[in-house]
Amino acid sequence: MDQPINRNASWWEHCQSAVEETDLSKAQEKVYLAEEALFLRWQTIAGDPNHHNERNEMAQASNKLLRVKTERLHWPYIKS
Repeated sequence: MDQPINRNASWWEHCQSAVEETDLSKAQEKVYLAEEALFLRWQTIAGDPNHHNERNEMAQASNKLLRVKTERLHWPYIKS
């Protein structure tokens, strides 16, 4: 049985905060915090078959963070 997704979970809150941040000087730090929270949660639920829905939501959140990084923060930075 799959577990319900906790919308108050650290990874969820950090991802939402990063995606919604309009101040680019703050967005980068929020992206880092969100990625760390996602990583820690992936480690926690690794191997547990009861978190399929959460894993899907986490993958979607990761894609949103990637869009923030590439479209708003213009990553990767290319130095000449």
